Amino acid sequence: MALTRTQWNTLQAKLPPEDRESYETYLAAQAPTPEATPAAPAPAAPAVATPTQTTTSNFTYGQNTAPAYVAPATPTSGPVSGFEPTVTLPTPVVQAGASGFVGPVVPSGVTSATGITGASGITGATSNFTYGQGNPLSNVFVTPVGITGATGPINGATGPIVGASGVVTLAKDTFKSTLALLMGESEVNQPWVDELRDIIQGFINTGSDVATATNLALREAKAKGKASKFVQRFDAIFKLQDRLNAGETVQVPSIADYVKSEQELGDVLRAVGLGDLATQEFAKKVFGDANKSVSEATALISNVFNAIDNAPKALKEDLQKIAPGIDRTSIARALLLGKEGADALTKQINTIGQVSAAKSQGVAIDMGTGADLAAGGETYGTSLGKFATVKNLERGQQLGRMSNINFTQEEAIASTFQSNAAADEKIRKIKEEEANRFSAQSGRLKSQSRSTAGQI
Repeated sequence: MALTRTQWNTLQAKLPPEDRESYETYLAAQAPTPEATPAAPAPAAPAVATPTQTTTSNFTYGQNTAPAYVAPATPTSGPVSGFEPTVTLPTPVVQAGASGFVGPVVPSGVTSATGITGASGITGATSNFTYGQGNPLSNVFVTPVGITGATGPINGATGPIVGASGVVTLAKDTFKSTLALLMGESEVNQPWVDELRDIIQGFINTGSDVATATNLALREAKAKGKASKFVQRFDAIFKLQDRLNAGETVQVPSIADYVKSEQELGDVLRAVGLGDLATQEFAKKVFGDANKSVSEATALISNVFNAIDNAPKALKEDLQKIAPGIDRTSIARALLLGKEGADALTKQINTIGQVSAAKSQGVAIDMGTGADLAAGGETYGTSLGKFATVKNLERGQQLGRMSNINFTQEEAIASTFQSNAAADEKIRKIKEEEANRFSAQSGRLKSQSRSTAGQI
């Protein structure tokens, strides 16, 4: 049944102007068409794959057929255009042993880390990225925690990676700069430097720290005949080692301790104006040949050399018997390279000082007496006046014989230096006998005789 005009107009008002028709055209279309052929049924929609993205329809009102859906071609590589999957990576971790080193994480499946070339990637690492994850991300490959088999250090990390083998590498230029402090600039480009570096690196690779590896390398180099200049530089260490092996009680220093001793000895020598002796070769003789420690060498300079250097001319001539030399340097050399230590030489210095002081006053004493006086605290300066008194008492020996009193030089020294009571009593008796003798012979008053007798 056809619509009325009112119904038709109401319907047309709802359509866009371009789609509207007149009522007459509508009625003409309602007339039956002769011999009309029935319309064929619409073909079934083709089967399509479920899309990987959600599409929305732009069907508008009035469309009575669905547009054909064309399925996208099956992708073979790369991400699907418009499809942005979410890739979830593990939380970043702090690399064990690398102070302050927070590395990006490793996507699951990264394997074959044969060497680390930096925080931006692992050489030789493979990925199990699959289709749909998008392009592999850059700058995310880092060492997994507990890495083993790494052949180099991680650039940018401030410390070694715990558990990784060979993570400490001696940088060539840094190694040469450090070695120059020990050997001098002229040696650091010689072929033996690389030999030494290889030996040290070998010990580091097996777990030694740098200091221990260097000490071990010194002995390894000597045993294998390599890095001969380095071995010669520390020859004194081997001399001390040989003496220790032979049973002597000597201390064998490490390289670091030996270098420190060299520096300290140089400071001592320069402080007394002996800078020409502050050399590596002289230190080698002091430490290796003479087995003098820094403290021993310091005592020799402070107690012995200075005593000789500052002694009066007469004493200095006597002292040069134990340290022969025509100048300060040769005297110091004789002291430091001699076999006797500072304590023994100090005793000799003080003993000779007593002998020399006595000689200067006309009194002859032996080294034993001089040693006893020195042990009692006497010095060259304090003994000069006392030996003058001993010289005056020599006349008492003659007077004592006249009175059958045996008064010896030893008693004169004992009375003067030690206030010996027995010796003092003999001196009193000699003076009294002398006074009586002079009084009887000359008839002078005893009071006059006493002033004469006091001259002994």
